[in-house]
Amino acid sequence: MLRTVLGLVVIFLLFQCTEEDTVIKKKQLGKISNGTTIEELDRMFKNDSVQKLPEGESLVREYTVFDVSGAPALVFVTRVENDSLKALEHVKIYSPAYTTEKGISTASSFEDIRGQYSIDDIEPSFSSAILFIDELNATISLNKKDLNIDEFDMRDIREDQIPDQASVLYMTLWFE
Repeated sequence: MLRTVLGLVVIFLLFQCTEEDTVIKKKQLGKISNGTTIEELDRMFKNDSVQKLPEGESLVREYTVFDVSGAPALVFVTRVENDSLKALEHVKIYSPAYTTEKGISTASSFEDIRGQYSIDDIEPSFSSAILFIDELNATISLNKKDLNIDEFDMRDIREDQIPDQASVLYMTLWFE
């Protein structure tokens, strides 16, 4: 009986650590912040499939972590100044495993986002509507196809034009 209880406690603690590592906060993804180095990312994702770009170079500009299906889960982009790596600039989050403290992830809809966060600005891009969420220092890209707007239409997008069920393409968390 004691062995079962101890086993459950260990499993619970492991689950808690994993959950903590996937929380999106302002300028922070789990334990990752702008001061996190590529070497630290290598240690954190040592059991994951990773691609560093440019390949074979000492100065890594993009660091992609893939999920078990082979799709990108996270793409870290570094800020490079004067030919040296200074810090992480941002991370694009594709995996729904990463969620904000208010439960928003790439599996969320526009209605979910609007219910939890103030949308500070909306800008069009060629393939998406970009929501600016200052509370998180993040942007959330919505699929423009869900908005019934032509892909290359760059006119302003109002919040009331976005259907509640518009889907998220990815979230970008800015470390700066």
